[in-house]
Amino acid sequence: MSTLTDLLATVADRAPDTPAVRDGHTTVTYHRLHERSEALARALTAAGAAGAPVLLALPPGAAWVSALLGCWRAAAAAVPLSPTHPPARLARLAEGVRATIAITPGGRPPDWAPAVTAIGAEPVPVPDAGPGGPPPAVADTATGCLFHTSGTTGIPKPVIVSHRALADRAHGMPNVAGITSGERIAQLTSPAFDAILWEVLCALATGATLHIAPPEARVPGPALTRFLAQERITALTCTPSQLAATPAAPMPDLRLVVLGGEALHPAPLAAWFTPGRRLANAYGPTETTVEALFAPDIQPGQEPVPIGRPLPGVHALVLDADRRPVPDSEAGELHLAGTGLTGGYLHRPQESAAAYLTLTHPDTGRPVRAYRTGDLVRRLPDGQYTFCGRTDAQLNLHGVRLEPDEIEACATRLAGVRAAAAQLDPAGERLVLFAETTHQVTPEALRRHLAAHLPPAAVPALITCRPALPRTATGKLDRRALATGAPTERADPKKSGTVLPEPLASWWHEACGTPAHQEDSFYAAGGDSLRALHLLARLNEHYDTNLSIGDFTADPTATHLLRTVTEPGRIPNAVVKRDG
Repeated sequence: MSTLTDLLATVADRAPDTPAVRDGHTTVTYHRLHERSEALARALTAAGAAGAPVLLALPPGAAWVSALLGCWRAAAAAVPLSPTHPPARLARLAEGVRATIAITPGGRPPDWAPAVTAIGAEPVPVPDAGPGGPPPAVADTATGCLFHTSGTTGIPKPVIVSHRALADRAHGMPNVAGITSGERIAQLTSPAFDAILWEVLCALATGATLHIAPPEARVPGPALTRFLAQERITALTCTPSQLAATPAAPMPDLRLVVLGGEALHPAPLAAWFTPGRRLANAYGPTETTVEALFAPDIQPGQEPVPIGRPLPGVHALVLDADRRPVPDSEAGELHLAGTGLTGGYLHRPQESAAAYLTLTHPDTGRPVRAYRTGDLVRRLPDGQYTFCGRTDAQLNLHGVRLEPDEIEACATRLAGVRAAAAQLDPAGERLVLFAETTHQVTPEALRRHLAAHLPPAAVPALITCRPALPRTATGKLDRRALATGAPTERADPKKSGTVLPEPLASWWHEACGTPAHQEDSFYAAGGDSLRALHLLARLNEHYDTNLSIGDFTADPTATHLLRTVTEPGRIPNAVVKRDG
């Protein structure tokens, strides 16, 4: 099998004038993308980036794709980061991987990592020889990416993704999905999530075109629907909850939707099942490089919903607590081996040893290195697998993996918080935090603290502060008792005060089921993180604002929205309704 860089170069040479990336009104051909990435690779080589982590401190776009490819060509380990995450978190991630180099929009170090050597993403001159000479040859064992996952110790873990694993997926994912040249693939995923590799590799490894979604179309809502239709997208990947929250419309070109990241239930997606279109289900934790199992064609009403069969070269081992194979009719913990397996967690030997095990393969009797997923699965009669639950406390909220330990550790770093417990509400729709605090700590103050250090999806929708939390006889938090306790941070339907202007008031009511009053928290009123994304997409498009999910999560009140839409010059002569 060819190396990752050789594969991508071969595709570029085969169709140099084919559009590789469309970013708004800008189209970058394969030849131009190759030139840009080569120039970046030379600059990275001159900076000593070979074998070193390089921060991709860029928003999604053609420049981000060039930077990723430039890192790969320079044998540097790309560290994709989301520019919407809190600066304090970005600083911790940069420090955790010990990065000294970053690629930034203007070639200046970011405020949260002022000591790094910064290289500009564009415009990048294309020198004849280039500083530092040509990039080095890249071994397939070299680290291509470092993606962060939520950490059980309270600190995100950087997963080591090798060039070999990337090449495995660049060959395997397009083949099982039926992706070919001529496809128009949507780029919707945040750079911080490894699913962006499905979009990039399925496009650039086949000669297809990657279409970058604008900010307003990167969240569920009408803007996403228009983007898919106007760009005539033929293939995309997203979570089931994202698709369910996006209005369906006639899209004759869209033939493949690959769903993943969370349990798939076909009923809410009924409008997306149309003749000539396949809804597929993909499964794979970051530790196995994006995708390890694939179900190519989910049917309406199908139960149980399969997560698929292993990709070529992937071995799925379903074992009991003693690491023995279980019968097909029983559920066991899924362990994954073979192609795409990552190299563990950077600078985290103990956690790597706990997650990556050496097992005896039940068929060959030989030792095999495997990743312990923590997911319970059962093998179906047709050879596919179905998801049955978790073996641990890890949470999954709208496709985002969340470790309660990370959220709880962050909460207890705020003075006055003695203990904390994070869990999903009974419906599995909202993240809830119970905190044992002094009387000086309020839910609002704790939310602001969490929003300054965690990604938006990890900031609880509801926060309860109590002088004491229930504990077991051994002194541990009684999480079962907490599950029956109702959060106290909730909206009062009898409150009076300023409400929102139309149509924002209707959007709030649609998302929460209650009118919006001045002091109301969106989450306490009944909203969740996915509905918040939908609301902000509508708000930013209609009012020409740029309110981020991170800023809104820090202050998710009707008052905050009111300030945003009535800011001077934003909507002249805006009519603001009042109660009574």
